Amino acid sequence: MKKKQSILKIIVQVAMIFGLIVSFTATTMAAGNVKRGKRKYNEYCTPCHGKNGEGDGTRMMVEKFDPPPRNHTDGNYMNRRTDVLLFKTIKEGGKSQNFSHIMPQWKHILNDKQIWDVLAYVRSLAKNPEWTGTPLPPDPKAKPKQ
Repeated sequence: MKKKQSILKIIVQVAMIFGLIVSFTATTMAAGNVKRGKRKYNEYCTPCHGKNGEGDGTRMMVEKFDPPPRNHTDGNYMNRRTDVLLFKTIKEGGKSQNFSHIMPQWKHILNDKQIWDVLAYVRSLAKNPEWTGTPLPPDPKAKPKQ
């Protein structure tokens, strides 16, 4: 009986340590680096989203995207989006979140750490209002997932 309790105690301790490691890793990844993110954003995102993130990039101006690229300075919209949603949008592309199919998947160009960096920079662009915890209503233009 004591042997079973010892083994169970070890398993619980290992599980707790594993949980702490996973939690620390997720927090570290989610933190992102704004400076590195800005470099990647300028390299890959500005043709559509613009130098200041206002959705007015040179490619947008030439090709007249419909819908236009997201304005990352719109705090009313951006501050109501979770990091997970924004991460998935960058990684898997706009179509994966029922946004524009023109937004490409960046998972083949940027690794997860670089995506968290870009996300940290995107978060730095959003102007107030701060997120109030109130989710936005569904976008009436969004197509339902099939």
